Amino acid sequence: MIWTTWSSRTIEAVAVILVLAGLVMRNFILAVTGFFIVFALWLGYFLARRAFLHLEVEWPQSRLTLEPGQSFQWVVDIANPLSVAAGEIQLRQDVPTGLAMAEGSRIDARFVLGGRQRARLALAMHARERGRWLFGPAELSHSDLWGWSDSTQKRPAPVMVTVWPRRIPFAADLWASARAMGDAKGQMWDEPDPSLYLGVRPYRPGDPLKWVHPFASARAGGLMIKEVERVRDFHIDVICHPLTSLTPWYGTDRVAAEECFTLSASAVESALHCEIACGLTISSPLPGFGHGISLPPALGPGTREECLTDLAWTFPGGALSDNLKTLLETLTHRAGTPGLILVVSPIWDPSLEPWLNRLSGMGHVIGWLSGGPTDKTAADVDVMWRWVKGRGIYAQHVSRGVRSVVDPDRIVAE
Repeated sequence: MIWTTWSSRTIEAVAVILVLAGLVMRNFILAVTGFFIVFALWLGYFLARRAFLHLEVEWPQSRLTLEPGQSFQWVVDIANPLSVAAGEIQLRQDVPTGLAMAEGSRIDARFVLGGRQRARLALAMHARERGRWLFGPAELSHSDLWGWSDSTQKRPAPVMVTVWPRRIPFAADLWASARAMGDAKGQMWDEPDPSLYLGVRPYRPGDPLKWVHPFASARAGGLMIKEVERVRDFHIDVICHPLTSLTPWYGTDRVAAEECFTLSASAVESALHCEIACGLTISSPLPGFGHGISLPPALGPGTREECLTDLAWTFPGGALSDNLKTLLETLTHRAGTPGLILVVSPIWDPSLEPWLNRLSGMGHVIGWLSGGPTDKTAADVDVMWRWVKGRGIYAQHVSRGVRSVVDPDRIVAE
């Protein structure tokens, strides 16, 4: 039975009284007994302290990547390599806010380690929120074998958990209209180069109306589309811009910002799944990049993991508009064929229009994906995608401020 600290203090007091009484009364037996108790206290403290300082703490899984809601085992091994008992050990550690466990928000475990013994603590946790979550230092406390003394030390816990943003499924033909505009961008009345015609085919939702062949449609009794040869390598640059208010003192709408990260991750994953090269630009800071980051379009292995990890590590804040202006300037000087510039943001940022106009003039298709009210009608936006929470996504064409809904009844189920 391990005695309490109060009991150890009582024994220390009794030992001091015996020593003093033996010296005053010149009683050899009392003095020796008191000194023996004091020596036993010191020896027990010294041996337990030595074993405690030599404890080996291991975290086998130092870096984890999880999906939202996914569970994992938080495991720590504590070993006593000496043949001397380390006494009672208590481990305490706070759980990051983005993770959760059934036992509460703080790890608190007690166990006794004898000589050359090992203890393993395994707790089930699950990912609750998107982010980069670090476990702080673990606090180890111990009392010696008799419970006569206590000491505490902190051990670093090199455990980092990355929780990717939640994704929603996109329809396979979501990028069809933007791909077509990227091949022959212009006004509705502009005709593509006749030398690029391959033939005609039936109309499919999302096809530009300027590609309707009137004579073939009259003969077939239905809309027929001119099949045009693809002359550009289509790619997508996803711009994650979690701007929730044009007034800085209003702060950040966390719900809208998280929806922006969700839509950005969904767009990247959908593009890569359709084998479309995808780049990612983030206007909010992330570790190591205080003013955002811009990745060029890529389709190789590891692109999906890199983009989703960057979206998991970023956090809304800072001068988002100023950051994105600098990053868009980089996009204008990036070599390559034009593609789709997809701005993902809860609200439209008018300060970006000069840079988007330049990109549009270079042949890029400008798109906007939002979960909020899409009341933007400027001519620099070619395609809008609106996310209706709980329902899905639909697209809208925009031509000089005049909208035409593309198949509004086609709702993509989440």
